[in-house]
Amino acid sequence: MKRFLVNISFFLLLVIFLTSLLYAVSDFLIKQRTQKLLKIRDDINIVFAGDSNVEGAVNDSLISNSINIAQSGEAYLYTYVKLRNLLQYNSQINTVYIGFSFQNLIKSTEERWLFQDQFVIEKIKNYNYLLGNMEKSLIMKHNPIAYLKGSVECILSNFPVILKSYSSTGIKDKIINFGGYEYNSRYKLQEDIKMNSFSGQIFEKGPLQEKYLKMISDMCRQKSIKVVLFNTPKHKYFATRFDKETQNSWISLRKSLSQDSLLDLSMFTLPDSCFFDMDHLNCKGAAIFSKYLNEESHSGKKGSLTKTEVDKTN
Repeated sequence: MKRFLVNISFFLLLVIFLTSLLYAVSDFLIKQRTQKLLKIRDDINIVFAGDSNVEGAVNDSLISNSINIAQSGEAYLYTYVKLRNLLQYNSQINTVYIGFSFQNLIKSTEERWLFQDQFVIEKIKNYNYLLGNMEKSLIMKHNPIAYLKGSVECILSNFPVILKSYSSTGIKDKIINFGGYEYNSRYKLQEDIKMNSFSGQIFEKGPLQEKYLKMISDMCRQKSIKVVLFNTPKHKYFATRFDKETQNSWISLRKSLSQDSLLDLSMFTLPDSCFFDMDHLNCKGAAIFSKYLNEESHSGKKGSLTKTEVDKTN
C-alpha cells in the first residue's frame, strides 16, 4: 500500500511538473510571436470592441478600414488588455468603438463575465498571454480553480496558434482567437420577449466594469486615439428591463470620461426579422446595420460617425 501511494504521488508530481513546463514553454513562445499575431493591415484604423452585441452587429467585412475584435461575454478587463496589446503594434489605429449598453455596467454581468467558471476558462484559454500580473491576480483571487483549468487549456490553444503564426502569409484583417464578427441566422425574438416580461428591475453597479472602461478611455486618450462608446441597435422592449437609476448611471459614467463620445444607435430602426433577440442582431440585421456604419463612417471625417454621433449629456 505504501509503495502504491509513493508511486501515485510520484506520478502526480510528474504530471504537475510536465504541465507546468508545457505551460511555461507555450506562454514564452506565444509571447515571442505577439507582434506577428497582432499586426493587422496598415489601412485598418478603426477597431470595434466589446461583447456579443458588437460581435453580432458589426460585420467588419462590410466596413472599410475596420476590424471587429468583440467577443461574447467579454468584460472590459479583457477588452482593455486586448486593446493594450493591439495598439502597441498598430500605430495606424485612430478610432476605437467600445460596446456600451446598460447591461455592461451592472454587477451581475460583471461577476458572471469575470469570475464564473465558463467565462474564466474560455478567456484564460485565449488571452492569458496578454494579461498582466494585476489582471491574473484579480481572476485567481476570485476563482483559482477555473483559472488553473483555463491555464491548462491555453497550453492546448497556444501551440496551434504559434504554428499558425508561422504558416500565415499575406496581409491580415483577422487575428487568431481574438473575437470578431459572428454570423448568426437564428431568430428567437418573440421567445425572448415572453421570457423577459418585466420592467424596471433594480440592478447594482459593477465597479470593475467602470474601472476598466475608464482605463481604456485613459489609455486611448494618452495615445490620441478617439474613443466612441457604442450602443448597438436594440429592440424596443429591451430598455424596459432596466430601472431609471441604471439608465442614469449609464449616462453619468459617460460624463466622467474625458472627451469620449457617445454613439447611441439603440433606437436604430430595424424590423423584427433583423433581431436574434431583444439586444442582438442576426445576420440580416448586421448586414443592414454594417452597411449603414460604413456609409456614415466614411461620409465625413475618416474613422468617425460624425453625422449620427449623439451626446446625451447636452
